[in-house]
Amino acid sequence: MESEEKMLRILEGAGIVQPRAWCGESTEMERFFSEAAEHKPDVFIVLGGDGTIKRAAEVSAETAPFLIPLPGGTMNMLPRALYGDVSWEDALKNTLTAPSAKVLSGGRTIDKHFFVAAILGAPALWAESRESVREGDIADAFEKGRAAFQKMFEAKIQYFISGGTKGEAEAIALICPLISEEMSNSEQSLETAVIDVESAAEVIGLATTVAFGKWRDDRNVILTKANRVRVQSRKDIPAMLDGENVSLGTNAVIDFVSRAVKVLVPAK
Repeated sequence: MESEEKMLRILEGAGIVQPRAWCGESTEMERFFSEAAEHKPDVFIVLGGDGTIKRAAEVSAETAPFLIPLPGGTMNMLPRALYGDVSWEDALKNTLTAPSAKVLSGGRTIDKHFFVAAILGAPALWAESRESVREGDIADAFEKGRAAFQKMFEAKIQYFISGGTKGEAEAIALICPLISEEMSNSEQSLETAVIDVESAAEVIGLATTVAFGKWRDDRNVILTKANRVRVQSRKDIPAMLDGENVSLGTNAVIDFVSRAVKVLVPAK
């Protein structure tokens, strides 16, 4: 495939000889990851969408090689946070020219990790509507948007934050030190934002810009830091973990992970 050929040329130009490459559909990724882990690589380079990137980061965290996650999807949350808004070719070339090791902290819930941000609650469903708009399916976008709006009022999330803060909210954002404006990379906690309905729509900007808007200054937003957050609701809690939509069930615990994954980035 064209992307595979481009990547091999870039690797060859950087002096990397005989790299092992896997290329295929998303349904084949788990097999590829297992085979890659068996080879015990020093560096794991992955080009894919948010779901593939997140799964690659989880595999890399378990097997301990350095990861270079390259943007091949629409949101590209982790690659954009690490390399900026550049093409995957430039991200790879810049990293291989002057590589610098970086250890990322993150979060974990059930058997899944996140390294940028997690959005809990019905606002996470707006991402599906936005993707339909990008694909040109306006009718589908309208239906998904309407469903997400209705669910915002069906059941609130009860939250219990380490340190004693508790209450109910429409949405909760858990923000990793990698992109938090309020924390340094070395801080050992997740920034936690408890958000009301009006502000919840704006938090979806996390999924595409990896930045924060004026919702941070809203008087109805509670900002704190936490090592653990427990949530529960009468209905399944939708969530978006680094751009991937998942269901957390009616109860979930989200924990801070101090050393989640090792990545390579361009030296500054």
